[in-house]
Amino acid sequence: MLLIPPLFQMRARLTGWGRAWVLLVGLAGVAHAELRYVGSDTVEPVVEAAEVAYQRGHNNYKVSFNAVGTASGLRQLCAGRAALVGAARKIKPDETLACAQAGIQPAEIAVAIDAVALVVSVKNTWLNDLKLSEVNTLFNHASAGKIVAWKQLRADFPELSIRTAGVGIKHGTFAFFSESVGMKGFIRSDFKDFPDHMATGHFVAADAGAIGFMPMGNALAMEGQVRVIGIDFGAGPIKPTRDAILAGKYDQLARTVYLYINSRMLSTTAPQDIEFTRFLIRDMEKYVSFANLIPLHALQYQENIKRVSLVR
Repeated sequence: MLLIPPLFQMRARLTGWGRAWVLLVGLAGVAHAELRYVGSDTVEPVVEAAEVAYQRGHNNYKVSFNAVGTASGLRQLCAGRAALVGAARKIKPDETLACAQAGIQPAEIAVAIDAVALVVSVKNTWLNDLKLSEVNTLFNHASAGKIVAWKQLRADFPELSIRTAGVGIKHGTFAFFSESVGMKGFIRSDFKDFPDHMATGHFVAADAGAIGFMPMGNALAMEGQVRVIGIDFGAGPIKPTRDAILAGKYDQLARTVYLYINSRMLSTTAPQDIEFTRFLIRDMEKYVSFANLIPLHALQYQENIKRVSLVR
C-alpha cells in the first residue's frame, strides 16, 4: 500500500543562505532548480500527493510550492515564471491572450470536482444548516455593521457575534463563492480574509460565532476542528458529500478545478521534471482521491494524457 502523509501540513522551505547554497550546488551540476508549482491551494494537495509518491523512487526530487491563488498563479504562468499552475476555475480570455502574447500556449488539464463548503467550529452546537438566502445575508456587503449577531438571522439562534471568513479576492474560490451565492464579488467589509484555506479553518475553529467558506478537501482535512453545515438551495439542506455532488444536488457550489502546464518551459528544464509531470498526469485520479477531491470520469484522465505533449 502506498502511504501518503498528511498533505495539508505546513511545508518547510529553505530560505536565506540555505537556499543560496542549494542554488550554487545546482549551478555546479549536482542539483537543479526545483520545478515550480504556483496557484490554487485547492489543486496544490493533488500535486503534493504525486510528489510524495514520486519520491519513493527519486529521494532527492523536490517540487517548489507557492499557493498564491488562481489569478496570481495564472499571471506567473503567462509571464513564464512557473511550469505548473493550479486553478480553481478555467483560464479567462484575457489571461489566455496574455499567454499568447508571450508565446505561451498552456495545456489545460481537468483535475477533479471540488465543492465549496460552509464550515463552523465544532464548538458551535446549534447551527446545522442555512438557507441560501441566509448565506447571502451573512456575507453580503450590505450586512456590515447591521447584521452583527446570529440572533438577527434567526430568533432561535444565540446572541453571539457573527464573524465571517474565507480566502481573499486573489483566490478563485473567493470569486466562485461570492458569485454563486448572489453577491457578484462583493463581500461585507468586516469579512476576515486569509491567504489560504487552512488559515480560514483555524480562525473558524477557535470561535463558536465564526463561519467560513473553504473547499471540501480542506474541510475534511480539518475534521474534528470544524464541521460542515448543510445549505438549503430550495429542496432541503444539502451537505457537499460525494454522493450529493455526483447527483447534482450541490451544483450551485460545485466546480471543476484545473492544472495548467507550460510545456515549452518544461522542455528546457531537467528531464526529471518532465518525468514527474508525466507521472502526475498518468495517475492523477489516485492523487485526487488522496487530496479529498472527487475524481472525474476515467475517460477524462485518458484525454488529459493525450492533451499534453512533453518532449525534450
